[in-house]
Amino acid sequence: MMELKAIFFDLDETLLDTSGCRPPAVEASFRVAAQKYSQLDLEAWRRASEEVKAEMHDLWLNSPNSGAELLREGSYRILKKLGIDDRELAAHVSQAYYRTWVSYLKLFPEVKEVLAALRGRFRLGIISNGPSDLQRYKLKLFDLEREFAPIVISGEVGVAKPDPAIFRRALELANVSPSEALYVGDSPTYDIAGAKGVGMQMILVNRNGVPKENLEIKPDRVVQDLRDILKIAVSVQSAVERTYGALQVPPEIVRAIMEEEPGMLEGEDTDE
Repeated sequence: MMELKAIFFDLDETLLDTSGCRPPAVEASFRVAAQKYSQLDLEAWRRASEEVKAEMHDLWLNSPNSGAELLREGSYRILKKLGIDDRELAAHVSQAYYRTWVSYLKLFPEVKEVLAALRGRFRLGIISNGPSDLQRYKLKLFDLEREFAPIVISGEVGVAKPDPAIFRRALELANVSPSEALYVGDSPTYDIAGAKGVGMQMILVNRNGVPKENLEIKPDRVVQDLRDILKIAVSVQSAVERTYGALQVPPEIVRAIMEEEPGMLEGEDTDE
């Protein structure tokens, strides 16, 4: 049984639900642009937006530029694809996009409960891809900054998941070894390989229940809800108590965990 000292989390789609953010944000940005250029078409705007998103994908991972700068550049590229060269408008378009995007951002409902159960008993950290200003704003928006130390963001350290270097940086800052750490994320592409590559335990969060088959590198466990992480806390409780004292998992959660199928506690993959 491992002696678990630290749990690191991905941010987007692990703690924060961004699934409903983009469509209304694209429409809001279109409305701003169409006020000045009435010939613009919404469907053409959507297509251009998706093209620009793909083109700028790597920049969003670990660019030294701020998120605000990247949003302005993206808005300008959309306009250019549609035959408009107007950087001043691009600034207004990007502001409309992000204001709307953030207004649809949600914290997954179990996050506060899970963090409260783990707080003070494990070192909790963040390893996230994205620009520093936007990722930190999201954390601040939901009062999450105080929950995590370290917070390691690709835009700040110049390297992005799945590169093992960003995971090693987080481990160094937390002063824990890979065998003492667990990583929780939602992306087979960005989260599994990097965490496993440095020797961390890895839990894949699969909220929609879609089978994750043919993975070249497999996670240690697959869960649908962050509450399932507390199953792991229960499974290592005795070891943690010897080091840190009693883990304050709410009794009702412990009862629910112990009543469920025990396969997860044994490392059985539940994504079936």
